[in-house]
Amino acid sequence: MDELETKLKQGLDDAAGKQTSSNSIGVLIKAFHVLEAMAELNDPAPLREIAKASELPKGTVYRVLQTLSALGYASQVSESGAYFLTSKLSQLGRNAHNEDIKTRLQGPMKRLHETFNETINLGILDAPYVNYVAVIQAKRALSWSVPAGTRDLFYCTALGRAIAAHLPEDQRNALIEQTTLTSRTPKTVMSREALRIILDEVRATGVSIDIEENDDGVVCIGAPVFLDDHVVASVSVSVPASRYTPELGEDIAKQLKEQELRLRTTDMG
Repeated sequence: MDELETKLKQGLDDAAGKQTSSNSIGVLIKAFHVLEAMAELNDPAPLREIAKASELPKGTVYRVLQTLSALGYASQVSESGAYFLTSKLSQLGRNAHNEDIKTRLQGPMKRLHETFNETINLGILDAPYVNYVAVIQAKRALSWSVPAGTRDLFYCTALGRAIAAHLPEDQRNALIEQTTLTSRTPKTVMSREALRIILDEVRATGVSIDIEENDDGVVCIGAPVFLDDHVVASVSVSVPASRYTPELGEDIAKQLKEQELRLRTTDMG
């Protein structure tokens, strides 16, 4: 939450005419009381309800809401004037969560990289895409990689399939039905029924694969990452098709399964 704290402190300092550091911290604490109250209320709420839930004077809550709105973290329903939190706040939480996952998986990703000297990817689902949040590039002249921050459609990547296959059944079915299948290469899966069969197999084996379905000349093998009992990410190894063999694929799958890809909430930062 460092980014939010910094922006709130700057905005509230300006609104209060450059208060002393002690006063600014006090205002910041009140701002977080307002944020927590709005999160608990969940639905858009009028000023009086937010003030009651936060146990703060309406005048104070009003000033905090004006600052939050100016920063893009809160907004109002035009008809009623009720306030609600925007997705910008949720994005901060997701970013922090992603950073925790990246930190915890540095070891397994480095070990895979040292073992195979191929590109190692960490992906997180942002339906219908999978985002590459970390990449360790192969140290070879012939290799494949994309920059961290790139995203691909989930259904034709090992990263995306590893996650989608382990979603709860209703979420998995909804994801399949709501996604338009488009061809990335001549080998891309283009049938929802075929995709369901692929995901069932991934769920059964714990390993996903795409053979030139997302990029010509590239084979990727992936495995899911769990936080407690919920899939939250995936790790994959990308190999040029010219270097790929079924034996190498089996070795990669074995090594993926042996990595510490099951995280616990108690271990997170």
